Amino acid sequence: MNFIPADKPLEKEILPLFTKTIPFQLPAEWKEFIVKIIPWIMLLLVPLYILVIGITAFTTLFTAFFDHPLWSVSMLISTAGLVCSLLSIKGLFDRKREGWVWAYYAFLLFLLADLVYLRFIDAIITFLISGYFLFQIREYYK
Repeated sequence: MNFIPADKPLEKEILPLFTKTIPFQLPAEWKEFIVKIIPWIMLLLVPLYILVIGITAFTTLFTAFFDHPLWSVSMLISTAGLVCSLLSIKGLFDRKREGWVWAYYAFLLFLLADLVYLRFIDAIITFLISGYFLFQIREYYK
């Protein structure tokens, strides 16, 4: 495993949770497979997410900011996470650290959106599953 310094917000604190502390690590073949398919998954899911945000925003345009302020803030944070996801795709295909960093920022923003909207179960699931896979493949992005 190559050493890549943890220099992004909270990365130094989260990194050991999913790499050293956790008792089970993904086999190298699985990591390689995930690294190969994750850009394609992002390429498919991001347009779907844009569609969902667009439809949701359109249907609640007039009431969202007055009746559901937490939802509105959460949606804005999720949109920022979507932008980070879009920015990560090229770097993920090229296996560059920059792509992983944008995916990491998207992870943090989606986690924050869940917390702002008080979806604590979703936040825990996002943190555990997305964080695990994100940090397991981190070493492949230089």
